[in-house]
Amino acid sequence: MSGDQILLSLGLIIGLGISLQWLARTIKIPGIILLLPAGMIVGPVLGLVKPFEIFGDSLFPIITLGVGILLLKGGFELRIRDLKPNVSKAVWRLVTLGVLITLTLGTLTILLILKVPFILALLLASILVVSGPTVVGPILQYARPKEPVGSVLMWEGIIIDPIGASLGVAVLSYIISPNSFPILDILFTIITGIVIGLIAAGLYIASERSRRIPPNLSALVAFMFGIIAIVSGELILQEAGLFAAVTMGLVVGNQRLAPAKGIEEFTETIEPLILGIIFVMLAALVDLNAMGTYFFSALLLVGVYVLIVRPLVGMVATRGLGFNWEQRIFIGAMAPRGIVAAATASLFSISLLKVGVNFPHLMPMVFLVIIFTVAIYGIMAPILSRKLKISQPGRNAVAVIGDQPWIISLTNSLHKAGCSVMLVAPDEEDVEKIKSTLPYLTYTGPMAHLADEDRIDEFHEFKNRVEWLIIVTENPDRVKIVQDTFLRQLGYLSMIVLGRYRQKQDEIIFAKGGSDMLINTPFGLFGRNQDEILDFLDEGAVFEAINPSTQPAEGGVPQGMKPFLRVLSNGTLAVPADTSPLKEDEWLIVVR
Repeated sequence: MSGDQILLSLGLIIGLGISLQWLARTIKIPGIILLLPAGMIVGPVLGLVKPFEIFGDSLFPIITLGVGILLLKGGFELRIRDLKPNVSKAVWRLVTLGVLITLTLGTLTILLILKVPFILALLLASILVVSGPTVVGPILQYARPKEPVGSVLMWEGIIIDPIGASLGVAVLSYIISPNSFPILDILFTIITGIVIGLIAAGLYIASERSRRIPPNLSALVAFMFGIIAIVSGELILQEAGLFAAVTMGLVVGNQRLAPAKGIEEFTETIEPLILGIIFVMLAALVDLNAMGTYFFSALLLVGVYVLIVRPLVGMVATRGLGFNWEQRIFIGAMAPRGIVAAATASLFSISLLKVGVNFPHLMPMVFLVIIFTVAIYGIMAPILSRKLKISQPGRNAVAVIGDQPWIISLTNSLHKAGCSVMLVAPDEEDVEKIKSTLPYLTYTGPMAHLADEDRIDEFHEFKNRVEWLIIVTENPDRVKIVQDTFLRQLGYLSMIVLGRYRQKQDEIIFAKGGSDMLINTPFGLFGRNQDEILDFLDEGAVFEAINPSTQPAEGGVPQGMKPFLRVLSNGTLAVPADTSPLKEDEWLIVVR
């Protein structure tokens, strides 16, 4: 390929990898459903992306490094605090008994369907025991199952990936060299990876505690140690780098000896880039004719996995651990295959060809199973979660935070209008005295406690559902603290600052020209009318909720009132307040 062709290919890989995930999140489907077909189109169909011609022998080392980084991020997001006794036992059973059951039944099914030698059926089945956080995570976001179901599935997905990859390597090693000892290989791989991961985590923590890492480089230094762990593990034993990545992420994410500054934000930014690049490149390697040949065989295999194998694994893993039937059914209905299966199958196909073993079924079967399982579980999980009544309420909650005397009339009005609302009045003694009489959740503790992600209580569970944040204070320092607490979750566009603290809005809006810009911004959401509302409140006005029966027939608000927010029928907010005639079950929050 010429330099221009390589440049075009790289642009397509990166552009498609990011834009299709953007589209997938917009329409709420797992990104892999769009990435794999796109890779096949620009690869075998149009011939625009030819990964081997671009990267040569470095292709699979790059993919291995990318997968390791994704597992590093997954390990960092796991929280030891989620491992309650029943959760830890369920995860342990899933990655031991569950793997054994899936491997055994998968091998037998593949033998019956494909009529291949036993050792090749075992190789394919070992690749297909994996799940993976890159597909489980997005599906769980849409399904929103209540805890502990989500924790069980995420822990399983992250831990089982390196286990499945190691199983595959052990079987492949036996195929290439029948005198090898696969079980010992797996044990050595696990131990080596864990030791390297612990060393890398220790080096990073020691570096942070020495205070020699500039704050703006903290995440990059952690990333560097992660890459060192992955590369070191892979150089010693194949797939040990994946165990090293999970181990380092798990240790760094749960330790309290040194702050892990900015790592989560950094990994959340880099994850979609790596994920998109790898899936598009791997899909570009697929033989579409082979996909058509094995389409129905893969569909039959997926039917066995989805209808028989996974439900059995779910029941066995959760038996006697206090999970109710609904939770057990959901756990038994969630096992999509992801990036580790795709990467392992691609690598193994090349390795088999090099030693003269012909197994044309491997890549098309694995990629078809990935597509089918992600599509099935992606569609089924949200529906099943609702039908089983284990889904969490949607993120349509409103948090009102501040110290103004009229804050309770605002939260009372929102509650009357059907919003799921929480009042946050840090260290406010007057609110503390009456909070037991208020019909909604009220938090009066320190703001720092609410910002602590490691705390588990009703306030933090509510915080995770917040869709809108209303800040009512004249204290600029408090505004900053509150915004920092919710910024990553909400972004500025879902924050309303109602107060005379105008410095931020002046910097962001007025400098860009004109009050018209204020209409679509959080800081000046109500334009210059914000000061009129505040003057009204200072004179003793209060908030009130009005419904269609109390609104003028032509719309608007009764005389002497000023519109503030519109509450839609699903309990979320529409801002700025639209004063057109209210529909049934809609409300206007006004000041009178």
